[in-house]
Amino acid sequence: MSKRSQFFLLPLSEPRPPSVLGVLLVLLPALYAPFLWIPLQEGAWDPKRWFWLKSLPALPGLFVQSIAVFADATPTVSYSAMGAATFLLLVFAYLIGRQSRGALIFAFLCVLGTSGWNSWLAYQSFNNL
Repeated sequence: MSKRSQFFLLPLSEPRPPSVLGVLLVLLPALYAPFLWIPLQEGAWDPKRWFWLKSLPALPGLFVQSIAVFADATPTVSYSAMGAATFLLLVFAYLIGRQSRGALIFAFLCVLGTSGWNSWLAYQSFNNL
C-alpha cells in the first residue's frame, strides 16, 4: 500500500486537546467559586472580613495548615505554603485538563472538590474566630 493510500485511512478529524484559555476558564472558577461566601455573606465589612478577602488568592491551599510542620509557623511561612499549594494544585489540574475533554472534566471535579473542602474549612475558621 502506498503512502498516499495510507493517508486516506486516517480519520478526518482528530480530537484536539482543550485550549489553554479554555482550560483556565474552567479551572479558575472551580478554584475560587467556593469562596464566594466571603464577599456575599451578610454582615458588616469589618477588618476580619477584609483580612479573609485579602487572603483569597491563597485560600484554596488552606489544607496545608493541617500538616503538623506548619502548626507553629509564622504567618509569612503559612501563607507562602498556602500560595504554593494553590499554585501547584492549579498547575497539576491544568496539565491534566490539557489532555482531553474527559480529563478536563476530571480535573474540574478534583479542583472543585478540593476547593470546596478548603472553603468549608475556611468557613468554620471564619465563624469560630
